[in-house]
Amino acid sequence: MHYNIWVWVWVALAAILTVAEFFTGGFYLLPFGIGAALAAALEFLAPGTIGLQWGVFGGVSSVLLVAAQRLRLARRRREGS
Repeated sequence: MHYNIWVWVWVALAAILTVAEFFTGGFYLLPFGIGAALAAALEFLAPGTIGLQWGVFGGVSSVLLVAAQRLRLARRRREGS
């Protein structure tokens, strides 16, 4: 089976971002790691869809980042009152 280089690019990016999250606080890099992992899965299942992969990476990362920020804000409000 022939694997496109983009599978490995996305997997490496997902691994780097996820490991880097352990060294930072606040869940800022984890959403991007998850987005990269999903883009890798898409490349594995449907090779050659690089535009769609970037869309999945950007969309998933954005949604998860906003969700994490909202949860953090809700927790601060709950603890503060």
